Amino acid sequence: MERVNIIYLITDLDIGGAEKALARTVIGLDKRMYNPTVCCLRGRGPVAEEIESAGVPVAPLNMSGKFDLAAVFRLFRLLWKEEISIVHSYLYHANILGRIVGRVARVPIIISSERSVILSEEVVNKNTLEMGSRLRRLMNGLSMRLSDRVVTVSELVRETLIAASKIDPKRLVTIHSGVNLEGYQIDGDITAKKKGLGLETSAAVIGAIGRLDRVKGVEYLLRAAAKVIFKTPDAAFLIVGDGSQREALEQLARSLGISHRMVFTGQRDDVPELLSTMDVLVLPSLYEGLPNAVLEAMAAGKPVIATHVGGTPEVVEDKVTGLLVPPRDPEALAEAIIALIQDRERAEAMGQVGRARVEEYFSVERMIAETETLYEELIEEKMRMHYVPGQGWQLI
Repeated sequence: MERVNIIYLITDLDIGGAEKALARTVIGLDKRMYNPTVCCLRGRGPVAEEIESAGVPVAPLNMSGKFDLAAVFRLFRLLWKEEISIVHSYLYHANILGRIVGRVARVPIIISSERSVILSEEVVNKNTLEMGSRLRRLMNGLSMRLSDRVVTVSELVRETLIAASKIDPKRLVTIHSGVNLEGYQIDGDITAKKKGLGLETSAAVIGAIGRLDRVKGVEYLLRAAAKVIFKTPDAAFLIVGDGSQREALEQLARSLGISHRMVFTGQRDDVPELLSTMDVLVLPSLYEGLPNAVLEAMAAGKPVIATHVGGTPEVVEDKVTGLLVPPRDPEALAEAIIALIQDRERAEAMGQVGRARVEEYFSVERMIAETETLYEELIEEKMRMHYVPGQGWQLI
């Protein structure tokens, strides 16, 4: 057996943390040992082109809905026909299907990834738990037992799953997301880049990157921004991303009288370039598994102000690589922003330490190495094989 066939199963390939983590994994995977294919439940997304350009095929199932049995059968046929040895799934719907269909198709190794254990409905509406959320919890908890391993993106997610489920802790392994450090140290004329975004060249730029939905807490950043702009009129805010809350957030900026200091870029694929224009990155989320935007900012040498939620404190060292503040607290957020934009020397020092921390603990090379180690352990355990350089996989 020359290479082990792997299907990476994900809900879609739109731009997001899980999609980026999958792309980085399949692109960097040792192709002498593994033969990866990416399968998405829905149609193709913008990340598909990046994956295919690296020589990894993408197979969309084009599911028309949750109960598209024809698409489920296409997945079963793909697993059976291609003699898949490992299914590695990402995100809720792909995890459910990967676990169930993988077992029916007798795939030897089933791995699923858990990036978050608190649903956005629960975070936003603390006093209510909708039936849909309960059903998701139930389905996820029951099907999780079909996984040989569950990869969590942070220790916080792992510990929460252990407390909330009866799954054997030995089957839960934390592999932090990694970022490709190349390309985040952008040279060139920052002045021109600022002008291109409609920013004043002298402005202190505070940036935010991510989906514009309620769980990302951008509303609280805008309320903090009003306080920041009142005290430091040269501050400007660069909001990168799109989502269901964009129109409401733009309206909020107008009602707060700060829209003239706000730039909403929409979805962008030039994040390193945008980061180069920022003095500080802010992540005001209500919950995070492990924030990709923070890793990218630290890779770019930028200090981070983030809410003390989820796995974020595993990345951001308070008062070392940035500042941590409580969620839903515009006052604390504003104070932290003002503290860093008024002390550029401190902010730059934090950014340098953050870059070093990412290099040591959160590189894409480290993420891939830990993922391949997991694969090798499971292949030996479940398939009784080990890899011999120059000869491929051999029976033990």
